[in-house]
Amino acid sequence: MQASGERASARARVARLASWHDDWSGLRVAVLGLGAAGFSAADTLVELGCRVRAVHAVPDTDRERLLDAIGAERFRAESRPERLGDLAAFAPDLVVASPEYGLDHPLVAWASEHGIPVWGDIELGWRLRDKTPRVADWICIAGDRGKTTTALLTAHMLVAGGLRATPAGGAGSPVLDALRDPRGYDAIVVELSGRQLARLGEVSPYASACLNFAVAAGGEDAADRDAEALWAEQARVYERTQVACVYNRADRATERMVEEADVVEGARAVSFGLDSPPPSGFGVVEGILVDRGFHAERRSEAYEIVTLDELARLDLASPPMVQNLLAASALARARGVEPAEIAQAILGYHRASRERE
Repeated sequence: MQASGERASARARVARLASWHDDWSGLRVAVLGLGAAGFSAADTLVELGCRVRAVHAVPDTDRERLLDAIGAERFRAESRPERLGDLAAFAPDLVVASPEYGLDHPLVAWASEHGIPVWGDIELGWRLRDKTPRVADWICIAGDRGKTTTALLTAHMLVAGGLRATPAGGAGSPVLDALRDPRGYDAIVVELSGRQLARLGEVSPYASACLNFAVAAGGEDAADRDAEALWAEQARVYERTQVACVYNRADRATERMVEEADVVEGARAVSFGLDSPPPSGFGVVEGILVDRGFHAERRSEAYEIVTLDELARLDLASPPMVQNLLAASALARARGVEPAEIAQAILGYHRASRERE
């Protein structure tokens, strides 16, 4: 291991890294896991000039071959003690943990105990978001059900509004892949798991949403944690939100998340639901999906988006799908997409989803 003075110097250097254009060269970084997010992190860090070592348990011939090609080091072993020994011998300045590595994982715990910073792929991505002159706004989505669909819908609506946008995280590509696109994006819709929410760092979303809350949202280790801890984890999606906190008004837990969130001054609470919406809400009135959240006269008027009959013809009228559509509409409206553009996106979504299949 490094001497204490060297470790303190390395920690101070890591703490200052907040831009793609900072000096990352020579930094010793261990990446835990070699799934999509782990490989993307390793690839990114090599590009930045770091010395990267991927430590993983699951064989992946293709990614292992690619690591060799890009000049990253790697160590694979099923045994946790073996991986821990390799990690300690590498003596990293920084550890980047893939989403499958929880806060209590032995390798993560070892790094924390030795004062080594542990970031997730989301925190790393936030620090590197300025690679191109076109710096994307982040729209973050959490919740137990519907995240992937809502992220896809939101990105689809943003594109219909003339923005260059993409979904990332979850079932989509890793956020670091999107950030390295040479053309850049106007907006990235980031789907967040519970373990990613636990390592958000200083992410400041342009808009955010928690679609719903249940103890099951905590994932595999939910049974070992109390509901309040899981609630606090999901609630982190709203922290430092800049413009709009979108919540499910039929789910009191998500409303409380917004009430207690520490947001940027001026950020608004915007609700969605299947009932008639209050001012600053999205909902359904006489068979029509409407927006009262962003209408200048929202206390008395609403923008019409699409009808339930139109959605039924496209097989998009189930209650969960309508909720996803309303949440996505609220997020897209926060970023300036017009109601007519959202309607166009919704009515074209069925065809677009078929083409993706």
